[in-house]
Amino acid sequence: MNRVCEILGITKPVIQAPMAWITSSNLVAAVSNAGGLGVLGTSADFTEIVKGVEETVEEMRKTIRRTKELTDKPFGINVFPKAADPYGFSEATIRLAKEEGVKVLVVAGNVSADEIKAWKNDGFIVIMREPNPTVRGAIEAEKAGADIIVATGCDEGGCMPSLTSGTTAVTALLSEYVNIPVLAAGGIVNEKMALAAKVVGAEGVFAGTRSILSKECRAAEATKADIMATHPDDYIVFTQMNGNARWRTTPHKHGIEGLEANKHGDLNPPSGSFFYGMLKGDPDAGVNTVANVTSLIKSIDNCEDIVNELSRPFEEG
Repeated sequence: MNRVCEILGITKPVIQAPMAWITSSNLVAAVSNAGGLGVLGTSADFTEIVKGVEETVEEMRKTIRRTKELTDKPFGINVFPKAADPYGFSEATIRLAKEEGVKVLVVAGNVSADEIKAWKNDGFIVIMREPNPTVRGAIEAEKAGADIIVATGCDEGGCMPSLTSGTTAVTALLSEYVNIPVLAAGGIVNEKMALAAKVVGAEGVFAGTRSILSKECRAAEATKADIMATHPDDYIVFTQMNGNARWRTTPHKHGIEGLEANKHGDLNPPSGSFFYGMLKGDPDAGVNTVANVTSLIKSIDNCEDIVNELSRPFEEG
């Protein structure tokens, strides 16, 4: 049996990337019902901007319970180590996950061995995703007890690594140096790209952009149309977080201004709002961020078809 499926209790090794604001109980349940693993991102199902840890947790509790009404299959939740969580939002979300019986944590951040050990002691399955994946980090995560490693290349959408290694290279390296399963992330938009990931050592895939362009994703139709219409040569990449991260976006206000700011030495220009941008559909309000091979996606499909396609290479001999 595929090891990713065995660890997670699923039938197809396709993990839907958690994306702030645009994930939802509907999307997550659709992926899980199709045999993959849906993952709730921050602000999943939220209809307005919420402030404060307590209110955020209670809204997420509602989201978790709605997801359970839509699927009896496993699903996960996106969390962060304490170093990336100064106000305690993620720490409270982890407590919530334990209370509500969500067993899978998709951890985005630098490896924190003590926290991984604590999560494992609490009975969680840990999928570890470094923002800038390294062999040393993957080895450290494995030693601490992480169950699965995500190998994210600069091909991805979202907050791209500052390192310039592509998905194929990162996947090949990490799978060579750890004994636990590795998921390929970044540009996994069709069966061909999933097969390439398998060839270099991936045992499953971690799909963000392809999940955005699904019928169940709650991103605005204007957002999806903008992504589908953008020529691959027109994406804008700009640096943020003082050079520690980058965004690839369709060519609108924040991308254009961010790139210009970089040219003048500003390595931390604003990226705008995902709430008003991707969720509400105003491309000038935030970044519409996608993988570099998004133009290979030819249609907006339902999650079942997407999961079936991306899992196909892993089901063949």
